[in-house]
Amino acid sequence: MERGEMKWIDQIVIKRDEVSKKPVVEVNGLWNGADRIRINNLLRKAMRKAKNEIVKQHRQAEPIVEEAVEVKPTKADIMAKARAAKKIKKELEEAKKDVRGQK
Repeated sequence: MERGEMKWIDQIVIKRDEVSKKPVVEVNGLWNGADRIRINNLLRKAMRKAKNEIVKQHRQAEPIVEEAVEVKPTKADIMAKARAAKKIKKELEEAKKDVRGQK
């Protein structure tokens, strides 16, 4: 009987749990302390890059969204327009009275 060479499968799988949406880590293989430190640094760097990509996409999308969103008038603007409309209406009524009085 010949002994075969054993092959190590070093693998780390990080997934999100479908129910709780929490990260679940599956680790296979032998990992020493130096490996763990290196993996930690690589993971931190990869997450930082992913975050920066998302932030860039949000920054690019903000001007587009701001252009598409209509500006809602404030209460002060509405009241000012109502006062102006009331003033114009009053002036028109006075003008009608003056025209009727001249005939």
